[in-house]
Amino acid sequence: MRLAKVVLREIPQNLKMLTFMNLVSAVATTALLGLVAAASQEADKVDARLVLMYAVTITLFCVSHNAILVTASRDAERLIHTFRMRVFDAVRRADLVTVERIGRAALHGVLIQDTQILARVLPILAVGAQQAVMLVFLAYYLAYLSPLACVLAFAFAGLAVSIRYRRTRSFKEMLAESGQAEADVFDGLTDLTQGFKEARMSRRRADALVGAVGAASSRARRVNVETKTQWVRNFSLIEAMFYALIGLMVFVVPLVSAEYYKVVVPVTTAALFIVGPISTVSFVTPMVSMAERALSNIEDMERRLAEAAGRWAVTADAPVPGGRASLDEGPADGVAALPAPRSIALAEAGFAYRNDDGTPSFAVGPLTAEFHGGEVTFITGGNGSGKSTMLRLLTGLMPLDHGTLLVNGAPVPAAALQDYRDRISAIFSDYHLSRRLYGVASPDPARVRALLTRLEMQDKVAVADGAFTTVRLSTGQRKRLALVLTQLEDKPVIVLDEWAADQDPHFRAVFYEQLLPELKAQGKVVICVTHDERWFNLANRVYQMSEGRLRLVHPLPPGTTPAEAAEVPA
Repeated sequence: MRLAKVVLREIPQNLKMLTFMNLVSAVATTALLGLVAAASQEADKVDARLVLMYAVTITLFCVSHNAILVTASRDAERLIHTFRMRVFDAVRRADLVTVERIGRAALHGVLIQDTQILARVLPILAVGAQQAVMLVFLAYYLAYLSPLACVLAFAFAGLAVSIRYRRTRSFKEMLAESGQAEADVFDGLTDLTQGFKEARMSRRRADALVGAVGAASSRARRVNVETKTQWVRNFSLIEAMFYALIGLMVFVVPLVSAEYYKVVVPVTTAALFIVGPISTVSFVTPMVSMAERALSNIEDMERRLAEAAGRWAVTADAPVPGGRASLDEGPADGVAALPAPRSIALAEAGFAYRNDDGTPSFAVGPLTAEFHGGEVTFITGGNGSGKSTMLRLLTGLMPLDHGTLLVNGAPVPAAALQDYRDRISAIFSDYHLSRRLYGVASPDPARVRALLTRLEMQDKVAVADGAFTTVRLSTGQRKRLALVLTQLEDKPVIVLDEWAADQDPHFRAVFYEQLLPELKAQGKVVICVTHDERWFNLANRVYQMSEGRLRLVHPLPPGTTPAEAAEVPA
């Protein structure tokens, strides 16, 4: 069983203690039955010794039961934390193509829904294990009192558990359908919240969106109702079976056993005692399937992300050319850290997006371009021309299918790709601005104020306790804060994807005529994707992207006429 293997591998520390407490709990329960039977023989008096033993036994049961639940809950949360951190780490190590293909809903489902299922179910499974051990001891006790009663009781118990277990498969199917419906609801909610403006602008679109979310919610409701209805029917049937068992103990067994009348009271009491554990075990049985499914989802997600990180892996000292590069962390042992980039470049680089069947859907390359410190390079091109993909390749976010990524004219080793990315600040067109200044430790307040003033944001936001006081701003203002963050990081390479597109005319002029020259004067490698032809004369180089190909349009390559430069390479 996958769940048992994971528990043994991930949280073995308290298994011995839990096993011991399970035994103590089972012994205490059996002892309680024995004390009840002994007290029933003392019809004319109350035996103080039995009362004291009963109190001690209840205390042992409570202590052991509490220890089992508390320990199981703590271990479950520790296991969930371990899984989450592994998935978080796997996400940051994976390549961008895989993360986008997996999708936000699937990642949320694993990190929130499946982990919460495990967090809820694992303590209940611990209780189920406790009740199963208790049943073993109760079986010995019943067999000691009456072998026939023991056989009848546990035959009924086995029948009850088998009824519950036989329906586990349908539970799995229902849970899978419910999980998919919940994921569809989440997707629809994301569309509704992030596309609120678009939905409000079209009643037809809003109606279709709400209708789709409502249909998914209705599917989830139907499946959940069916699942719970089946659970209630099973539970009611099992309860009725145990009431029938008590009737057998009281009315039928005495007819076939002449000596049974001597133990009818303790046997009936023991039969009543096993009702609770059997109900718990039968209740827990389908939860094993829930936990297995959640665990399978988590491990499958880890596997997919790990494969994405390892699919491009090459030896630690191998360069990128000739194959995709590893996206592993920083330089490996024995690999020197990269020098400060005075230039970065792509040489004959290429990448193809692929459909599920592996056929290319859109390709860029071969791309050859160089970017130097103390220079500003513009990249222009129409929508869909491949600019964003080129930037992702240049910044090491996506692996190359072929070609070379260079720093200072030398290939970037696979094991140094994270070190390479650590030298680049990038504000992409779909940049996400966090309120907290992650990765910027204790920024100088005076420098922060100066930067906010330089970007005309001093009256709208400040930095306190390592975070912006607000990020509820316009798109252009959020990009200004992103630029504040990049300047606090003070990396040698800055990539700005359509940064000026969301600025007002005044600040657009400030950006091109003041901010970019300042970054250039600092010796940084400055790369801007832009359509603002008015300021193309400020760039040291201008590349144009068209249909996945890149060409230098300023300055013209030696021996190239303007007419030749205007031609897009075949």
